[in-house]
Amino acid sequence: MAGHASELEIAKKNLTDAIGDNVKHYWANLKLWFKQKISKEEFDVEARRLLPQENVHFHNDFLLAILTRCQIIVSTPATQPESWLETDK
Repeated sequence: MAGHASELEIAKKNLTDAIGDNVKHYWANLKLWFKQKISKEEFDVEARRLLPQENVHFHNDFLLAILTRCQIIVSTPATQPESWLETDK
């Protein structure tokens, strides 16, 4: 799982570097999208406005890294104590 965390960190750094001074605006828009205050389409439009055309892929890479990380967390079985297997005798 650590490999995926670093993928997310790398994607975040690449995006942050590509956006530059407008990074706070990007994070604010991301929060608005997570809170369902703006649509995904509105978020994408704003991201494209903040990024040069050749760097839009960093936005997509970052979102894919977030989704991959979430999928791994959800699909990883939680470790439970062995006592849950025991039955009363």
